[in-house]
Amino acid sequence: MKGDLRNLIDDSLAVPGLSPGSRREPRESVGAPWINVTWKDRTRAHVAGAAVLVAVLGTTAGPLATQQVVELPADDRLLDADFEEVYRLGSTDGDRWDTFGRVGGVGFDGDGNLYILDRVAVRIYVVGPQGRLVRQFIGEGEGPGEFEEPSALGFGVMADGRVTVFDPNRMGFALFDANSEFERTIPLPGPHTHFAIIRDLQAFPGRDRVLSTTEVGYLSTGEPNPDDDAPAPFRYLLSYDLTGDEVGIDSVVAGWWPPVHPEGAFRPTLTAAVLPSGELAYTDSSAYAIKFAAPGGPVTRILTRPFRPRSVTDRIKEGEIERQLDALGDGDGDPFREAMIEWQRNHIKEMEFFHEIPVVLSLKTSWEGTVWVRHRGDEGTDGSRIDLISADGRYWGTFAPGSTAMPSAFGPNGLAAFVERDDLDVSTVVVKRLPDGIR
Repeated sequence: MKGDLRNLIDDSLAVPGLSPGSRREPRESVGAPWINVTWKDRTRAHVAGAAVLVAVLGTTAGPLATQQVVELPADDRLLDADFEEVYRLGSTDGDRWDTFGRVGGVGFDGDGNLYILDRVAVRIYVVGPQGRLVRQFIGEGEGPGEFEEPSALGFGVMADGRVTVFDPNRMGFALFDANSEFERTIPLPGPHTHFAIIRDLQAFPGRDRVLSTTEVGYLSTGEPNPDDDAPAPFRYLLSYDLTGDEVGIDSVVAGWWPPVHPEGAFRPTLTAAVLPSGELAYTDSSAYAIKFAAPGGPVTRILTRPFRPRSVTDRIKEGEIERQLDALGDGDGDPFREAMIEWQRNHIKEMEFFHEIPVVLSLKTSWEGTVWVRHRGDEGTDGSRIDLISADGRYWGTFAPGSTAMPSAFGPNGLAAFVERDDLDVSTVVVKRLPDGIR
């Protein structure tokens, strides 16, 4: 069962996204009657008995009177993306420690050490500010500090060097101290009827709490539950308090639920990032509307730019279906993967489409509080660009399409880590330093 579960996790999270940065998971059984993969939000089950903190919702209705709407300039102010390279890691020589299998995440601590999660090697590498290996920890297995489902691991790095790793098999968060020694595993509250898939974590500054920056997916045992298809009013982002004997789960953002199936193409992404103040920046709609709220508080500001979402035409639908079918592969003779791919093929041909293509693709926040927003331009423009804006509504400028990728992680003193993959899917980690004016 564990081997099949690992394959299913790999496949279900590696399905070509219907929109950039999105994850899509099938609801029906996929050739194994004991498992069902669902994207249905199950926040209510997890937060029963806990305080539910909800930010004011992002809906298609107009903003509340207490919200400040800041209209950013329509014209781009181009920024120079010639960042200083600090060091580069990644080798095709199997004898070196930095021959990465698949980099599943990166993060910095307050001293500028970089933590690299390799889901294939089942290791976290700690790299010093000069690019030298300091130590490595975790492994595959059943013992303390070991993990049986490495393909689904997510981790977060705290400023003091402690690390938390979400373990879907144990349904809890493993904590490691500042020396990377295993401390304990804190379980999620039960009942554990679903395997949570939490991959993208960001630590709240100065707190033993992490944010799932994207929606959480779930694997459930047994037949599909009719409740999984019940209408849901909102999409939630969750935070996890790690101070107690059991994880405290709070719903910190309740975002707009688009009128399309959760697996539909071009469904607007719900994603958030933490600012140094503990405030959240997030996006949940097809418009360029970056919202700011304290966890549990109302939306206080919305930053906009006048880019309009593009309408989804029949030609766009046909092209997206063809793109996803071409990316599926053939399963390499593995019956389980072939069955999964066949399910995916049929699902792609029948998938729903949101009526317009969202403007915003992703966002992140730096240690200094700058919000990086990757977005599409107006119709007729090619490629994505990255805006830099301050939390109080100042527009710093824009990186032109192709000039830089979105950093995978930010660190102190302008450090930024980029994870790159070549045509052979070999991972490279490049650390650069951003100039003072755009940190």
